Amino acid sequence: MPHTHDDVGWDKTVDEYFTGAAPNRQFASVATILDTVVSELQRNPKRRFTYVEMKFFHMWYTQQDQTVKDQVKLLIKNGQLEITQGGWSATDEACPSYEDLIVNMHIGHQFLFEEFGIKPRIGWMVDPFGHSQGNAAVFSDFGFEALFFSRMNYDMRRRFWKEKKMTFMWEPFSDNHGRGK
Repeated sequence: MPHTHDDVGWDKTVDEYFTGAAPNRQFASVATILDTVVSELQRNPKRRFTYVEMKFFHMWYTQQDQTVKDQVKLLIKNGQLEITQGGWSATDEACPSYEDLIVNMHIGHQFLFEEFGIKPRIGWMVDPFGHSQGNAAVFSDFGFEALFFSRMNYDMRRRFWKEKKMTFMWEPFSDNHGRGK
């Protein structure tokens, strides 16, 4: 599943990550990633790409001319560019509380709905250092149909692998989440 995980805050500033500045600390240029992804998706309609962090996507998108914006809208519409989760940042960044998590998701989702008329359906947590039932509950409330994540507890992973249960239903702490909504 081709994708990128672009930290909105970690080893460099947002602007340094976006532009590729300070390569001595970390080599990363989110603008270059997005330029390349859009170009390659246009060259080959069989290619797909998943994108998550709306802060960087918004920074990049607002710098594009109308032709590129129209091309991006087409790539999203035809499913080549899939937006998952859609928070302003990934939920493992700068979201220490339940309320922060909700606001982060709301800001990203508002941009996506206003600009593209879409609402993400998939949760995406490829770089967290733990998972909480709060995330599962909020993702359910946001209408997500699935969640992809990494860094599962090693004992759980071995048990799930052995029992062939790597796909499972994560039921949040409250009975009212994810049931017939």
